[in-house]
Amino acid sequence: MVRLACIPGLAFFVCLFACHPERTNQSIDIQWKNEQAVAITIPDAFAANIPEDSIFSLVTVSIAGQQNPVGILGLFEQKESGLLFTPMIPFTRGMHYDIRVRGTRVGDFEIPENNAANVPSVTAIYPSADTLPENLLKIYLHFDQPMREGLSGKYVKLIKNERDTIEGAFLDLQPELWNPERTVLTLWLDPGRIKRDLQPNKRLGAPMQRGTHYRISVSQTWADVRGQHLAKSFQKNFITVAKDSLSPQPSQWALVPPVSGTKQALKIDFKEPLDHSLLREVFTIQNSAGEKVSGQWQPGKAEMQCNFIPDVNWKAGTYKVLIEPRLEDLAGNNLVRPFDRDITKKPEAVTGEIALLHFNIR
Repeated sequence: MVRLACIPGLAFFVCLFACHPERTNQSIDIQWKNEQAVAITIPDAFAANIPEDSIFSLVTVSIAGQQNPVGILGLFEQKESGLLFTPMIPFTRGMHYDIRVRGTRVGDFEIPENNAANVPSVTAIYPSADTLPENLLKIYLHFDQPMREGLSGKYVKLIKNERDTIEGAFLDLQPELWNPERTVLTLWLDPGRIKRDLQPNKRLGAPMQRGTHYRISVSQTWADVRGQHLAKSFQKNFITVAKDSLSPQPSQWALVPPVSGTKQALKIDFKEPLDHSLLREVFTIQNSAGEKVSGQWQPGKAEMQCNFIPDVNWKAGTYKVLIEPRLEDLAGNNLVRPFDRDITKKPEAVTGEIALLHFNIR
């Protein structure tokens, strides 16, 4: 760059040479994961000719506007695309950052604010019925964004009769039981308080009693992995009924077969609500040749029914539904044995085999 400077009686040229190469069309690339800014790539033009063993001392990334900039802790790694910087903690939404080389600011970037329309929400709580057994074993919280782990004890409460918070109602599991996407959390009501004759049950009693109003409350202050709080708090109200101490009985279920040549649903009525999560996992349909029929299972209202939608049209013939014995009802009673059985009584003989139901399509 050439600048003309004038002093009375004297005119001369002052030639200013840039300390760094021309940066036209050079930009800092922000890398994202789960909607968090987890790294940046600094173009070579910003940090040229810096020995690899001097990068940490000569290149800094800091919050903009600081009089005495302090570099953010992180790792530098030389890549073909430039100098990769990964902070120990993801960059903060809405913040402006500077890049300095040898103490001179050479570039800057800003992390955009969160999209207000993309705040996390609780989409469902299962079981979905408004009457539940007093020995309910599990609940499932469904979110539409990946959530921060290890915090359910702080943000999820069980409230009795609109006023009393039940302390220690949920089992404190660490790590928590999240699906891989961190959008579904399984919470267990403390089995030690549900099962008879165990010390927690004798000392504290069962978490819930029949004929009582309860509310599961999820606090709005719970944040997702981006730091965004829930759009609003979420509540589920229900009334408890008598405990369920019997295993599900597939022989008593009702099947409504579809019509051949269609993709009509096979409908199964369980006569009672079953575990929502397991309904998508424990059933298999086979044709008369023993071949698996591919398709999707869709739990129905209050998890008392389930529909199977095939990927291709049904063919006439004989079919069977295979049911894994781990299928449970809301109280944790599976096909093999009740969850809270009376240990003073001799248990019935069980096989643990796959249960079968047959149906014909015409």
